[in-house]
Amino acid sequence: MRLFRRLVPSGLATLCVLALPFAQAHAEDCVQFAGMKHCAAGGAKLVVEGNELLAASRDASGKDGVTVDAGHVMGWSAGLRYEPSGEEKETTVKTHLSGGKVVSTSTVTDTAEGQEFAASFVDADGKPTTYSAMVFLEGRLVAFASGLPSGSVGARSIAGFGKPSCTILRFDLCMSMCGQGPIACAYCNIPCRHGAGNDQWVLGNGKYPYASHSFTSPFNGYSVGDSAMAAPEIVVGDELVLISDAPSAGAAQDIDQVLVTSTAKTVSLSNETVDHR
Repeated sequence: MRLFRRLVPSGLATLCVLALPFAQAHAEDCVQFAGMKHCAAGGAKLVVEGNELLAASRDASGKDGVTVDAGHVMGWSAGLRYEPSGEEKETTVKTHLSGGKVVSTSTVTDTAEGQEFAASFVDADGKPTTYSAMVFLEGRLVAFASGLPSGSVGARSIAGFGKPSCTILRFDLCMSMCGQGPIACAYCNIPCRHGAGNDQWVLGNGKYPYASHSFTSPFNGYSVGDSAMAAPEIVVGDELVLISDAPSAGAAQDIDQVLVTSTAKTVSLSNETVDHR
């Protein structure tokens, strides 16, 4: 993929082209939240607490979570944080579905060393394609790697690098781990954001739709591509975008549903937004 930029802001599972069976939620366990229908996935239980929707899992299998009926939109995003399961690693998967088929999937794995980000995409014909990882700082591209194999880890954020600007943890746990006053721990009030998009991007002299996943991380140091492995080259950034190397089918692959599943005890969504075409 040649280097490109966004036209408008966007709000390791193996990719398959069929709807995920465990995404079929029970009709009796659905709630209206942020103007959208949310249904439990797997064996999760949904609870609305103030401005947060909680999906409580029955186990750490990673099959429980929530399906958001986004309504055929160009972009979706939400603040996302969780209560850890206590396992060594925590994995959260976000899936963009259109017409009952998977268009893209992102996987975030949290460890003591930081976060690992992987993605899978299909092109306009539904065939798997490679992807790119981009790191931005205040809207400026600071790191870029393309041709990443579908399902592979394309980027990492490094634990302890820089001052946190958001959190992936529930508020009480974040404050306990911060161990300082409300000013120093103000980031505990700000959930890190996850987004899925099918935006128009500028490439050369044209505008083309590309499926993507975006993230903010509690850690501001990122490495991308091959450098995300041994002896990484670290750059400072405030947003990570994983994007398909091949254009999508545009509106035909817009987001009907977003499925979020996790190994965590609970996952919370807040401040959900959607972008219409």
